[in-house]
Parts: sequence; C-alpha cells; structure tokens
Amino acid sequence: MKTACLKLFLLLGFALCIVPLQAQKIKYSTLKPNDFKIKIEKTVDPCIIDIRAAVDFEAGHIAGAINLDPNDLRYISELKKRCAQTDPIFIYCKLGKTSKAASKTMVSNGFKDVSNLKGGITAWLKSFPVVSE
Repeated sequence: MKTACLKLFLLLGFALCIVPLQAQKIKYSTLKPNDFKIKIEKTVDPCIIDIRAAVDFEAGHIAGAINLDPNDLRYISELKKRCAQTDPIFIYCKLGKTSKAASKTMVSNGFKDVSNLKGGITAWLKSFPVVSE
C-alpha cells in the first residue's frame, strides 16, 4: 500500500511539473508548399512575410509578400505595424530554417497563427510561380 501511494504521489508530482512545461512550448505550423498555398488562398487578407535578403526578394517572391529582415532588431515591431497578432502569418525564407526560427520568435511575441513554409521558397518553386517587382 505504501509503495502504491508513493508511486501515485510521484506520478502526480511529475505530471504537475510536465504540464506547465508543455504549455510553454512555442506552437506554429510547418506546412508543405501545397498546404501553405491552400491556407493562403483560404485566408482573407493574408500576411505573407519573406525574410530573405532584399535582393532575393526582388528577384522573386510569393505574390502579396512583404520583405522583413529578421536580423534587424526592429522586425517584430515592424511586423506588428503591418499585421495584427491574431492575423494568420505566413512566413518563408530560402530553405525553411531561418523562417522556422523566426516563427518561434513571432509566437513568443504574441502572434497566434504562424505558418512556416517547409523547404522555403526553394520547395515552393518546384510547384508554384513567384512574382518580381
């Protein structure tokens, strides 16, 4: 009986420690290009963020995207000026790694619905066009 009570006590203690840690996980979605495109198309006034260098953005980007530099410490404040924290945010870079890190930063700064493009613009270009301006 003592052993069963001790196990139950330890299990509950462990559960109480784990739940707050799980609640702190930063959540965003990583979508394949087709799913990313479908979600953009279903969104009214999507906020699409390209975080590549300006020269790469100018050479070609997803239609409707704006270019923000994640190395600029003001990029979160700039994003907040352009998009509400409850707006769906679609973010991509060249290969999906920089945008993954930026997605975590955005969620930790209060953005609620962040989608990262898996494989970045490189994966997008295998199936879909880009625009240049």
